[in-house]
Amino acid sequence: MKRFLMTLVIGALAVFSTQWQTRGAAFQSPDGSPSHRFEEIADGVYFAIGTGSMTVMSNNLVIINDDHVMLVDSSVSPAAARGLVEAIKTLTDKPIKYVFNTHYHFDHAHGNQIFGDDVEIIGHDFVRTMLMTDVLTQRTNRSFTEGIPNQIEQLKARLGRTEDLAERQRMETQLRIQEAHWNAIQETRPTPPNVTYSDTMTLVKGGREVQLHFPGRGHTGGDTLVFLPEERIVFTGDFFVGRPGAGSLPYMGDGYVEEWPASLDRLRALDFDIMVPGHGLPFREREQIDHLQGYLRDLHRQVTALHAEGVSAEDAVGRVDLSAHTEHYGQRVANVDSRAVLRMYELLQVKMPR
Repeated sequence: MKRFLMTLVIGALAVFSTQWQTRGAAFQSPDGSPSHRFEEIADGVYFAIGTGSMTVMSNNLVIINDDHVMLVDSSVSPAAARGLVEAIKTLTDKPIKYVFNTHYHFDHAHGNQIFGDDVEIIGHDFVRTMLMTDVLTQRTNRSFTEGIPNQIEQLKARLGRTEDLAERQRMETQLRIQEAHWNAIQETRPTPPNVTYSDTMTLVKGGREVQLHFPGRGHTGGDTLVFLPEERIVFTGDFFVGRPGAGSLPYMGDGYVEEWPASLDRLRALDFDIMVPGHGLPFREREQIDHLQGYLRDLHRQVTALHAEGVSAEDAVGRVDLSAHTEHYGQRVANVDSRAVLRMYELLQVKMPR
């Protein structure tokens, strides 16, 4: 079958948003349409992103080798993972033998359970530790999922008041996707990696070298950078997110803001051309690393000072001023994520002398 996939032009990554051509069939989406689309960014290496027909939330990297497939991250739910696996079958009939978890968060690792013992799920030691705890009840998972039932009810109410036919059709589709996602996450059984590493790990399998690097604590306590040295591609998970032409800020509610800038230096040290983030589109502007380091250092300085003054975490949220970073992150930096400040206060409290 002819593959309707565009060739990535390295110097024009911004075209991703307007020139996708979709491959794959995902039978788990509410309307039966494809769940993922792919872009070949190197020989046998595909960037995978959701089509919007079902909730997948995060990106993936699909690496097709001589006799098997490697998959980076397993998506937000077992249903989303099944959709991705079905879509990959339109690229190749080779079996998936390796799954790499970039970190333990729900939107990247809650598809692990669909893979059998013949698949090596590889992640940092910290990822295994966290996925063996009750992550479903922890703050990050709850903050992204607790509101879904209310969102569904609000959408139903709006639908009942909407008379415009086109708007009703759009809202009905949105409602089907949201209800399907809520049902899908009820199936989740957090499943830890069955192979772990602590610092670096190199696999040379099926004619390709893949390196796993723990850069230090940042987005979580166990982030992994998946680096393809020959192709000069690094998949960063949520340790670094971005998109061509503008920066994006990663979630910091489980982060180590004080340590993160130094950890980013280890990302910078890798010899890559393309960064593929866990959210957003691939890009190559290395200066975005500088921008995030500057933001994190400023955030840490201000929150640390407010904590030392005895200001509560709740009040600190309103007093942090990150407007100096609007050039790179837009006006949204004016409202710091309260979960980031609360996390920083928790870590500062631990460091206080007793």
